[in-house]
Amino acid sequence: MSTFITVFFCLISGIVTRLSLTFANQKWANTYHNTVVYLLLPIITFAITKVISNNIALSLGMVGALSIVRFRNPVRSPLELTVYFCAITMGIAAGVSLKWLIFLGIAIILALIILIFVSVF
Repeated sequence: MSTFITVFFCLISGIVTRLSLTFANQKWANTYHNTVVYLLLPIITFAITKVISNNIALSLGMVGALSIVRFRNPVRSPLELTVYFCAITMGIAAGVSLKWLIFLGIAIILALIILIFVSVF
């Protein structure tokens, strides 16, 4: 139950980040793609941190894998990088425990539902 509360606070922190940048008149933060990044990236980072926290070899391998994706692949937008990061996280989570893959999927669906709700209002 505490993981769901943590994911809720990850969502809230993403929304607060976007709203604070909007309040500071940062026009680049008002795009749809950046809003998706603000909602998804905290959840994905939380999931990957929980998955690799007990295994030092897996965490060192994860650092190497993410640096290869970041520096070897020409990234055109922050949303594209977030999708790559999410795909890597899903693969690692499925390898460690299926419950983390299911948890990540449910959390991402929840974030997208909140995004749709926020964009309507």
